[in-house]
Amino acid sequence: MLLALAAALLLASCAALIGPRDIAFPLTKLQQSVDKRMPYSQRYLGIFEITADKAQLSFPAGQNRLAMNTDVTVALPLLGKSWSGKMAISGVLTLDNAQNAVTLTDPKLDSLVLNGLDNTYAAQVTQIGNLLAQQLLTKLPLYTFKPEDLHYAGVAFMPTRIASKPENLVVTFEPVK
Repeated sequence: MLLALAAALLLASCAALIGPRDIAFPLTKLQQSVDKRMPYSQRYLGIFEITADKAQLSFPAGQNRLAMNTDVTVALPLLGKSWSGKMAISGVLTLDNAQNAVTLTDPKLDSLVLNGLDNTYAAQVTQIGNLLAQQLLTKLPLYTFKPEDLHYAGVAFMPTRIASKPENLVVTFEPVK
């Protein structure tokens, strides 16, 4: 019993001595997570079919957002029409401690450019782009922390801050006290 108490005190003192630590997760690791979900296809309003594919991720400077540029195809099968182009969407980087993951919130459509799209369908397609941004990005787990991310030198850590650099996501972990 005395030995267990001494061990607990020793671990508690280690937690007090070990401070926060930063771990960088490369953008390529996040890209792999998103690639598993591509291509993404969905039908909207019962008539529009949209497919997003070939996502490219980036961290816009100073925004704490993740940007995703994709190839996109919108089709109206009933009318035999389709348009292809590019879509840019983004979301705010967030720590979800319940899931032990980095996720995205506040998704938005930054741009949608479809070749040959006429004004008849432009407003509806923009609304669909906004819905697609919501579905693709809301609570998207970009990285789920592994047990070794949450423990170091016998001390339990918790992610507390997140920041982005051009090629890395940097998460600050602090000892659990």
